[in-house]
Amino acid sequence: MAFTMAAATAVARQEPQTPPGGAASGPAKDDDLAVTGKKVTEDMCSQCHGLEDVTGRRRTPREWNDTISEMVSRGATGTDDEIATVKRYLNRYYGTVAVNTASASDLSSVLGLSSKDADAVVEYRKAHGKFADAAALSSVPGIDKTKIDAQPDALRFD
Repeated sequence: MAFTMAAATAVARQEPQTPPGGAASGPAKDDDLAVTGKKVTEDMCSQCHGLEDVTGRRRTPREWNDTISEMVSRGATGTDDEIATVKRYLNRYYGTVAVNTASASDLSSVLGLSSKDADAVVEYRKAHGKFADAAALSSVPGIDKTKIDAQPDALRFD
């Protein structure tokens, strides 16, 4: 089913049902998103330009929502599932997150943290205050530090 502008905006604004790193996720799910998401994104974006035009700078989940809505309003086509895959892929691999203000959902979708780990980050932040840097973020008990270390460019601490 092709997208209309209204449908694209509605889907682009939705949070993924199971964010990368969520309960139904893990290394295999992340690997699948890396391959499938890249392919779907390249196919959709190459209708007008190269993938590098889209991924040239990191964006917040909200900015990616707006970008995807704009792409569709300009004529990019895809199914609901394809649009959702593009959103998850761009958030996960080209997203940025303001660690000290982000929701657990945004932390999960950008960093690939499990829902449990993302919730732990938010609770730790509430109890202990802002994080100064990635090392401070990695001090949250029990979280998967490899996810934090994997994308230093995705982290903002302002």
